Amino acid sequence: MMMMMASETALCAPGRGEQQQQQQQRGAAGSVTGEAAASGSSAGSACSGSGSVLLAAGVLNPAVPIRNIRTKFAVLAGLIRAGEVSDRDIAETVLNLVLVGGEFDLEMNFIIQDAESIVCMVELLEHCQVTCQAEIWSMYTAILRKSMRNLQTCTEVGLIQLVLLKMSSVDDMIADLLVDMLGVLASYSITVKELKLLFSMLRGEGGLWPRHAVKLLTVLNQMPQRHGPDAFFNFPGRSAAAIALPPIAKWPYQNGFSLNTWFRMDPLNNINVDKDKPYLYCFRTCKGVGYSAHFVGNCLIVTSLKSKGKGFQHCVKYDFQPRKWYMISIVHIYNRWRNSEIRCYVNGQLVSYGDMAWHVNTNDSYDKCFLGSSETADANRVFCGQLGAIYVFSEALNPAQIFAIHQLGPSYKSTFKFKSESDIHLAEHHKQVLYDGKLASNICFTYNAKATDAQLCLESSPRENASIFVHSPHALMLQDVKAIVTHSIHSAIHSIGGIQVLFPLFSQLDFHQHSESQVETSVCASLLGFLVELLKSSVAMQEQMLGGKGFLVIGYLLEKSSRVHVTRAVLEQFLGFAKYLDGLSHGAPLLKQLCDHILFNAAIWIHTPAKVQLSLYTYLSAEFIGTATIYNTIRRVGTVLQLMHTLKYYYWAVNPAPCSSITPRGLDGPRPSQKEIISLRAFMLLFLKQLILKDRGVKEDELQSIQNYLLTMNEVSLLRRARGSRTRKRKPRKQNREHGTTVCLDQLPSSRTSIRCRLVTECYSNT
Repeated sequence: MMMMMASETALCAPGRGEQQQQQQQRGAAGSVTGEAAASGSSAGSACSGSGSVLLAAGVLNPAVPIRNIRTKFAVLAGLIRAGEVSDRDIAETVLNLVLVGGEFDLEMNFIIQDAESIVCMVELLEHCQVTCQAEIWSMYTAILRKSMRNLQTCTEVGLIQLVLLKMSSVDDMIADLLVDMLGVLASYSITVKELKLLFSMLRGEGGLWPRHAVKLLTVLNQMPQRHGPDAFFNFPGRSAAAIALPPIAKWPYQNGFSLNTWFRMDPLNNINVDKDKPYLYCFRTCKGVGYSAHFVGNCLIVTSLKSKGKGFQHCVKYDFQPRKWYMISIVHIYNRWRNSEIRCYVNGQLVSYGDMAWHVNTNDSYDKCFLGSSETADANRVFCGQLGAIYVFSEALNPAQIFAIHQLGPSYKSTFKFKSESDIHLAEHHKQVLYDGKLASNICFTYNAKATDAQLCLESSPRENASIFVHSPHALMLQDVKAIVTHSIHSAIHSIGGIQVLFPLFSQLDFHQHSESQVETSVCASLLGFLVELLKSSVAMQEQMLGGKGFLVIGYLLEKSSRVHVTRAVLEQFLGFAKYLDGLSHGAPLLKQLCDHILFNAAIWIHTPAKVQLSLYTYLSAEFIGTATIYNTIRRVGTVLQLMHTLKYYYWAVNPAPCSSITPRGLDGPRPSQKEIISLRAFMLLFLKQLILKDRGVKEDELQSIQNYLLTMNEVSLLRRARGSRTRKRKPRKQNREHGTTVCLDQLPSSRTSIRCRLVTECYSNT
């Protein structure tokens, strides 16, 4: 046993030097138990985590290093079980010796070197104390946020699945940290298998949520928050790591040319940021003339070399921050009789421009063309980061075209030929600019990470476009440049049934968490937040929601659930989405469904706090009806009938059951006070008035609905409000007649129906 302890303590982190020395001394003295001697004779030698091998006699052999990462973790696990190492030492050992292969530093050394170490770390932490796990997981989440390379490494080993399978058994504090980390990973990429596993862990039984399921709902809200393309080239920043293009016969210049791409600088550390000059692209001949763009610090320098060592440069006046995605568009405008120009756009906006004689007059082919490197490809001139799809156009693009391309988003990688190819909502004038055929016909070449075969990048411009290459147009990824393809929540959720898979979760709103007697009131707002973000970011999701009558289903489930879930946050989600749909040219059908089954559904709102209801009806009476889109979307007559039905059966100030045949509703829960009801009805009647007066006159069905209400309800105050809303547009003589009629109505009980009916009919027939 003593021999094993000597090998284990060899892995101890700094701070255990004295114990390590004592163990080695005892091993060297031959103080070995029979059990250890037996194991030593069978195994021959034992391994230490410090990179050495321990011989059978207990003597370290530093000349033979340990290469196997699992062996290192096995030794560390033995130390933990034996209680021979502190939590601090465990954290330092995992981060220093295992993950980053050296001294860990969140600014200088934070890249995970061995993917297998992630799996070993997850298994190791099961043997650690909660405080130790918390320290490691919190630091691990920080390094994931720090580098996209770490995110990709975790994706490749399936860390989401590993963590989800362990969620049900972890401590509450650790669950919070794991949920935070899962949100970071899932917003980067989540597969269909992982999403199915996540939804299975949200499925409750027997009125109970699974353990930590409510916390996992926050992961859903982070998934749509993607800020980059779903497929990109990853450049490691090492010497000769670039994409090499084939020789170009002749560079297009007569109509100018434009380069467009999304990029993200992702430096390994901050040591050489000011010294390095990473190249975004380089298109040059064997004589060194041509075009390039490189970074100096956070600035981009666009260069045109007309002869060896002579040319022109333009500095793009923009502060490019590391680890942030940008769309860069560099437009070269050719003028035969005056100075040529260069214009630089960032995220669709013009940021820098000037005169520049950029045209290179040469008959040589451009045989030194690289993406992410200069022609020398030395270590301080290679790009370190990520590139999205790259386009070069044989025309100087105009501002409208560049802005429209930016609206397509970073994940666009097609050839501007089909209007329905993008799942992002685009304005009609943007579609006209993008798909009029000019952009597609002017693509010289384009490469994207989805169109690759091993290390070969397939050139993807339209076949009918003339090639500018000497021979084959396909490029080659050199060294460790990789094409990365991630999976967004939109693609994953399509594969498991679409937006409808969320509906069953609304049926679990009244479920309890383990060891808690009250329901969690934040669940509904979390689910709606996720649903709304999906709908905003995908036209296909909106079509699924419309076709599946999603708001009808959600409205029904909210009616059946406790009203404690319908909070102000829930109302804000609905109202925010209504405003969003109001701004869409194709949003009218879904907006109508939202209004009919949610906003106008009094059964959902009658038991909510009065302040929530007041916010709803204030919005309906003020902002809602003000736009032509909404007014033309909702069914005016149907809305008036629904509103009168709501006033009659839900928002009565005095219970109508004793004096009429009306069976009131909304009695199965708390209701606003009579004073609050009167205040709410004032806004509802204002909404009714605007509906009726906005167009030409009162329609017959609307008039009958109002008459029916006045004849059956015995509420004098409401009759006066109704009279006020109808007499504003009457002539004085008709107003006096109607006033007298309503006074008579005020004096008659509701039992004298025939007389009330005759008076009301006479009043409205004379209008």
